[in-house]
Amino acid sequence: MDLVVLLLVIAAPLAVGITITVAVLRSRARRNQQRIEQERQVAGQLAELEQRAGSALVRADERVRLASDDLGFAIAEFGDAAAAEFGAALQRAKQRLSEAFQLNQRLSDHVPDTDEQRRDWNERIISLCQSAESSLREQSDAFAARRAEAHRVPSEIDRVRAEVERIRQSLPSARATLASLAERYSAGALDPIAANADQAEQLLEFAQRSTEVADARLTASRGSEASAALRAAAESTQRAEALVDAVDSFEVEAIKAEAALAAMVAESNAELAAARQLPEATRRATIDPAIERLERALASLPAPGSLRDPVGALSAIRQANTALDDAVAEHTQQADRRERLRAQLVTAMDDAERQIAAARGLVLDYGAPVGPDARTRLAEAERELAELPTEREPEPAIRRARRAAALAAEAAAIARADLEHMQAAQYGGYGYGAPRGYGSSGSGVIGGVLGGLAIGGLLDGLGDLGDFGDFFG
Repeated sequence: MDLVVLLLVIAAPLAVGITITVAVLRSRARRNQQRIEQERQVAGQLAELEQRAGSALVRADERVRLASDDLGFAIAEFGDAAAAEFGAALQRAKQRLSEAFQLNQRLSDHVPDTDEQRRDWNERIISLCQSAESSLREQSDAFAARRAEAHRVPSEIDRVRAEVERIRQSLPSARATLASLAERYSAGALDPIAANADQAEQLLEFAQRSTEVADARLTASRGSEASAALRAAAESTQRAEALVDAVDSFEVEAIKAEAALAAMVAESNAELAAARQLPEATRRATIDPAIERLERALASLPAPGSLRDPVGALSAIRQANTALDDAVAEHTQQADRRERLRAQLVTAMDDAERQIAAARGLVLDYGAPVGPDARTRLAEAERELAELPTEREPEPAIRRARRAAALAAEAAAIARADLEHMQAAQYGGYGYGAPRGYGSSGSGVIGGVLGGLAIGGLLDGLGDLGDFGDFFG
């Protein structure tokens, strides 16, 4: 039996040690497995990044080679000047590609690189290649569009020539319309369109010459110059047509303006009548000048049957009408604001009077213990309130009333501090309340007396504060 016990005693620590050892080994194994898994993930990510960088290098290198050929074609078709920007873009792309190859060489040499370096350099390679490809693609696409445009030049020349002829045939009608309009509308009204027919004719002549230049350049295999001349012809034709259309649409717009003018005149007369009803003192500053301006604008309207300018008249009446609206609106806003200020002034005065009454009560009821600072502020508050009627405008009156209230509140606060100081000195530092050992009834009376604002009524018949202290002494 003793042997069994001995064996158990020996085996127990050994078992514990084995358990701990196994646990430690398992923990280390788990950490090693996690580390291996993390390293595997990082390696996989870097491998994927390196593959993307390699693909980007191949694509960019091919793009640069193709762009070099495209640049030669562009120079042959459109000239050195037209292809200068393409050449500069190709040079920048080559520089970026060269930097990318240098980084890739550093990744491939025998010098070991950290994971961070491999990541940064591969990302830089991808960025450089994408930038180089993007700039070259833009240039190639632009010249492809120009080539397509050059292929359309022959048919576009025919189209523009037909447009020039069509618009030219409408010029006599436009001139007749101008002559008819001149019998009803003033020169000022017609000024925006009076020269439209002549200007349109000049533009059509320029467009005709431009199509001839485009045709000649196309025959000489100078496609870029042909395209430029054709664009000028097309733009001139569009401008000429817009000038002719403006003549045709003028009368419609003039009729609309006359209808709007009649409504504006009626509205202005109504607003004038309302503005004249305002008190003379109210009108004097801004409303009367606005009334006179609108009256002059209405009086300047042409008599029935005379040449007229409905658009110009509508503009003049509208401006004068708007000026009167603004003046009246400003008065209305000021009137509303003045009413609000008057209401604020009443509140501010009531507040000032209440604050002054409370501070005055403290000074009158307690007399000597209230010191000079509180009395000074009270006097200043009373002076502000007394001089308030001298203010003609509500804003400064409100400021003065609020200053009076603030001063009175300061006076009351300082007075209470003076009374507390006196009580502390008289009762050995106990502030409000009875001296030490005095009953709860006495403490409540003194606390209420000194803490309230209706002190005068509570102290009737007790004399000044010195007698009051003696009464409880």
